[in-house]
Parts: sequence; C-alpha cells; structure tokens
Amino acid sequence: MDDALKLTSADSGSSFLAMSGQEVVISGGTPVTGWTKGADGIWTAHVDADQVQQLTVNGVQQTQSRFPDVDPNDPVKGGWLWGQDLPNGYDPQKSMAFDPSDFPAGHAPQVGQTITVFSENGYANDKLTIASVQGNVVTFTSEANYDLGPASRFYVSEKTPDDVGEWSYDSATQTVRYKAPEGFTGEGAVVSDDHSLFVVDGAKNVSFKGLTFADTAAKTGDPETAAIEAHDAAGLKIEGNHFVNVGVGVALHGSSSGNVISDNRFEHTWSSAIALTPGTSGNQISNNVIDRSNEAFVQHGSISMEESARNQIDHNTITNVPRFGIAEINYDPGNPSGGNVIEYNDIRHSGQQTPDVGAIYLFSADDSGAAGDIIRYNNIVDTGGLNTKDGGFAENWSSGIYLDNMASNAQIYGNFVQGTTFSGILIHGGSNNQIHDNTLLDNGKYGISTIVADDHPITGNQTYQNFIEVSGDGSNTIDTDQTDPRLIHDNVYYNPNGGELTVADLSLAGFQQRGGDAGSVMTSQAGFADAAGGNYSFVSGSAAQAHGVESAPFGSIGSSLAGTVPDVDTPVTPPVTPEPETPVTPPVTAEPETPVTPPVTAEPETPVTPPVTAGPDEPTTETPPVTAEPETPSTEIPVTNPGEDPDVITIPEVPSLPEPEPGTPSNPGQGSGWGGHHGWGGHGGGRNWFQEIWARRDDDDDRGGRNGSRDAQRETLAVDDDTGNQVGGRGDWRGNQWRHDDGDNDHSHRFSHWHW
Repeated sequence: MDDALKLTSADSGSSFLAMSGQEVVISGGTPVTGWTKGADGIWTAHVDADQVQQLTVNGVQQTQSRFPDVDPNDPVKGGWLWGQDLPNGYDPQKSMAFDPSDFPAGHAPQVGQTITVFSENGYANDKLTIASVQGNVVTFTSEANYDLGPASRFYVSEKTPDDVGEWSYDSATQTVRYKAPEGFTGEGAVVSDDHSLFVVDGAKNVSFKGLTFADTAAKTGDPETAAIEAHDAAGLKIEGNHFVNVGVGVALHGSSSGNVISDNRFEHTWSSAIALTPGTSGNQISNNVIDRSNEAFVQHGSISMEESARNQIDHNTITNVPRFGIAEINYDPGNPSGGNVIEYNDIRHSGQQTPDVGAIYLFSADDSGAAGDIIRYNNIVDTGGLNTKDGGFAENWSSGIYLDNMASNAQIYGNFVQGTTFSGILIHGGSNNQIHDNTLLDNGKYGISTIVADDHPITGNQTYQNFIEVSGDGSNTIDTDQTDPRLIHDNVYYNPNGGELTVADLSLAGFQQRGGDAGSVMTSQAGFADAAGGNYSFVSGSAAQAHGVESAPFGSIGSSLAGTVPDVDTPVTPPVTPEPETPVTPPVTAEPETPVTPPVTAEPETPVTPPVTAGPDEPTTETPPVTAEPETPSTEIPVTNPGEDPDVITIPEVPSLPEPEPGTPSNPGQGSGWGGHHGWGGHGGGRNWFQEIWARRDDDDDRGGRNGSRDAQRETLAVDDDTGNQVGGRGDWRGNQWRHDDGDNDHSHRFSHWHW
C-alpha cells in the first residue's frame, strides 16, 4: 500500500476479513527487484524512496549496516561504543563526545550518518543524524530525548555493509546495498514505508480479523503511525490478526471507547504493540501475544496507556521487551486516568535494555487522588533493569509491579513476581494502596518496598497476607517509609537459607513489639505444588495456605493462543521443601508488656470495576472470560493509641532531608509521535533516584528535557512558560510533542527510611 486506507463515518459497520483458508498480508512496503550482485559479494538494487529504514527478506528483518557490528553472542550488551565528557559550550541533548581511538581508519563519524544512542539515564534511545563533526564532538540535526554523555552507549550507521545480513541505503543514488547470505536469489526483499495501513476516523463498528499487517517503520524518530490507527472509534474489533515488522501495531486516539483488541499476535514492532493515548477509555485488550516490541525505540510499554481510564487488560502474554510490559502514565490530573483492570497477564523478560523499570508500571504526575487500578493475578518473571555508568554497564535495577511518583489507590493482589533486581512490588510516593496475597520470590533486595518520593508523605499502604522469600542476607523482605507499623501484618516469610529476617530494619520480633507485622510468621518450607513445572500454588498444610494467602491462578494466566507463545528461559526456582507433615513455625510472640488493643475497622470493600461499554452495534466477541475478583478477606489490625497508652514506643521524628535536586519519573520523554508518542503526550528526562546505583549524577545534570511544545499546537493548548505544564486543551495528536524538565519530579529517595 502506498498510503493508508482511510475509513470515515460512511464506512461504519465494515469488516475486513481473511477468507477461510487464505493468508492475507497487508504491507506498507515495496518489493525490491532488479538486484545485481557485485564482485565484492554485495547486492545492489534501485529503490525509489527518500529514506529506507527497514529491509526485510522473506519477512525477517535484516540489520542496518553499523559500526561496531552486532555481537551475536551478546546482542544486548555487545556491539556498543561509549560517549565521553562533553566540552563546555555544547548542548548535551544536541551533541555528544566520542573517543577517536574507538574508530579504525575509514570509520570515524561523518556528516549525514545516523547514530543510534541511549541517553545517560538509559530511559530512552534515539536515532540522530550527524549535522557536523568538530574534533571529537558530533552535533545532530535534532535533539535527543535526554542528555547524552559518558554513560550513553551508541553505534554509527555505515555506508557499506561488511557483515552478512547487513544492508545500507544511499539516498543520493537511491541504491540499497545488501550483503546477502548464501542462497539469496533476489526474491523476497521488501523495504518499508512509514505510513499507517488503516486510519479509522469517524467510522464505527469496524472489524479486522485474520489479517497480517507488515512492513511499516519510521523515517526519523519514534513512529507517528500505526498499522491500525483509530480516532474517536467505538465498536472497533481487532481480532485474530498478526502484526509483524510494523512501527506500532494498534493505536487508539481521542475519545476511542468500547473497542476490543483480542487474540492477536504482535512480533518485532518498532515501538509499542498497542497504544492508548489521552482521552481513551473503556477498551478491552485481551488474549494477545506480544514478543519483541519496542525494538527500535525502547521508551514505552508493550501495552502503553497515557491518561486512559477504565480499560480491561487481561490474559496477554508479553515477552522479551526492553522496558515496560504494561505501562500506564498520567501526566495531567485534569484528564481521566486510572480505574483500569490489569489481570491474568504473563510478562517475562521485560526491562532487558533499560534501568528503573517495572513489568507493570504506573506513573502519576502528583495526582494521588486519581482512580486506582486493580492489578491482580499476573505472572511476572525476570524484569531485568539494565543500568549503565560511565563507559559501561552497572548494577541492574527493576521491580515487578512499580507504582511511581504518587500513583495511589491501587489494589495489588494475587500476583506472582520472581527474579527482579530490586523489589517485587515498589510503591514510590503513593498512598492508600492495598497489597496482599502476592507471592514474591528471588527478588533482588526487597519483596515489597513503600518509599517516599520527594517530600510527599505516604500513608495507608496496607501490606498483608503476602508470601515473601527472604534473601540470604535477610534484606529481601519489606522496606517502608510509612510511620504506622500496624499497616504491615499477617505475612508469611519464606526463609530457605536461614537468613536474618528484617522488616523495616528490625527483626521480625522487634517489629512486632512495636505493633507491626501482627500475625506474621516465618517458615523454611515453601509448600509449592510443582515449582519445577511452574506451578507455585500452595498445597494443603503449607504455611501460606494455613495463613490464608491466596495462590496465583497459574493455569489461567496468559494468552490461550496455541502455538504462539515464544520460547523463554526457564527461571531458576528456589529450593522447594515437600509439603510438611507437621505444623509450621508458630507466630513470633511479642513481648508481654505490649498492650492488647482494640481492632481497627477492616479493609474497605474492593470497589466494583465498571464493565467495558461496547459500541451501540458491537457484535459479540469471543474473548476469554475475565474471572471475577474473589472476596477480599476481612482484616483486623491491632491499634495502639499513643495519646492514651504511655507504654507505646513513640516513633522518633526523622530530620528533614536537604532539598532534593529536580528530577523526573522513570518513563520516557518528548519525541515525535502522537502528542508525542515519547510518553504519549510527553515527558521529560530524569535521573534515577537510587544514587547508590547511578554512578554519575552531576549537580548541574538536570537537563533531561526542555519545557515547551513542538510544532502544530492547537490554539486551545496553553503552556505555563515557567513550569512547562499544559494548562489548556490538548493539542493536535501529531503536533504536540511534550517534554518536562528534570525539575518536575525527583527520584531522590536516598535510602532514608523511617526506623522504628
């Protein structure tokens, strides 16, 4: 297709279906013919295009010629060069220094070449064209999302492919060069364009079923297009399709509501597989398989929601992604956000190329009153969290479920999280979250961490009936900045290695003496049904079951699509002790002087999530049923009233920290794309708030993104010049490409906890 097929209100009710038994491929690419093999073994052909960003052969992406070459033995960490300190006078978003000794003769960077580079903070990558080279400094024709520097890794495009499978394009002569493998005949090669394939604008109740969408890319930055791009859509059905080698699979914009995206396969997308932008609501994303999304632009979730409300995200299998598996971003408290249900998803090997990540990630721009999400019954394994320092890689940092920057009011229960590098569940600055009945194994530092963001106090995060594995050094339990220890209670700590269990920097007995962790126990026996086979359900007689901890429903998690789940590594499982025949370790008894106190009102009832409203003429779909939420157990927490009881230990006041430096949240920044797709409406750069992990955080390094809008703003959009915040209407979805300064939000926890 030379351009998108545009559907208007006149096309309402249309269906685009593959005939039975037929394979239908809708391609945004152009077949390449007329190949000639040169004496050097490189094939050449003419392509009538200004730019070529993707070449596939028989449906398989080929590698754009680059220096250094891809390291096939370590494609994530291998094949990179590293930035250097930038001399004074240069803009670190527009220029980057390099080490000339890294380049052999004939390979030094030249004007017109493209550099693919990760920012200093590692949150995003860019493809930037070199405008000039002065000494060891390259300056680009456009800005990066965030600052570039010694912790930035990069490679440079090259004119001549020198490795089998590499290709290049000379726009001056419109020639594609390809170093083909043995057996190449000139057949099956396709170059991709950057337009959408279908644009649904004003049409209602349109169906797409059984089709393959392929061969779209992006000319310069994060894609502004999608295989299916919909505006103000209702009753849209996207079912049973295959999306491969496209910029974005499906993007819903405007007031799109009551749409269903189900039973699809997404592979090798340049950016998100599915994106919901501001104003969307009440959509269903179910039973999809997503593998290797965000291959060209890493900064978003495989399923990405920005200021999108009351959506149902369930039974999806997501594997091998560089950043977030499912991400929900709320920048503007004036736009509806939250109230989403994220359940029964299987997310493996997320966060493989970026730091400060969560397999399920929620961000709230200081809007602690936003509607909370239900995050339940998800299976999360290996969240990566690849971090960098000056000239190399550093300690990884990730969490399984990560509520960032005051994201609040969520219910997080029944999840299985294994193999993070920081915390199984992390609440950064949020309040009034319910965290219970989660199984958290083999996580790097903490099972659960509820910590402050900036100077915002956190309250009301109830943490109970979780099954948490204790690390060998005892640190992998619960960390919190909350001042009420009673909100932590009735947990089961699995301690196979005999580590010294600590909760909030105290022993379990010590914490219980101060009114916390009432009813919690420790056991050395896991009591799993079949850990080797991936079934971590609790057997009868186990400590968890005796304690009322609910198992994740392992047989019901992930997509049911047969034959579409990619192979993934089997996670290393902790040692499992068979079901005990004798009672488990009894609860630790607090000191007898601790007074008996009256109960606190039980946890409030779980709110009922409103159903997803379909379009007025929406046909019946065959999507997997969403299992109803089980009844939340009633919980009674012992209370201590310091005003009435003189024996209660008073929590000392913690000296206030120095005023934190400005910073930003961990999700992506400005860029091209609708509103911009770099954060779906924008977001700025920031520094990681765990300073023990980040090796380089200069005092003046706070330029992760400049405030302001890009081109084509609507007249109704207004911006406060001092804060960069949007104060008017929302601008054109292609034109508004927002960034916020690092001064907006600071991940500056600095490991300063309350101590009981």
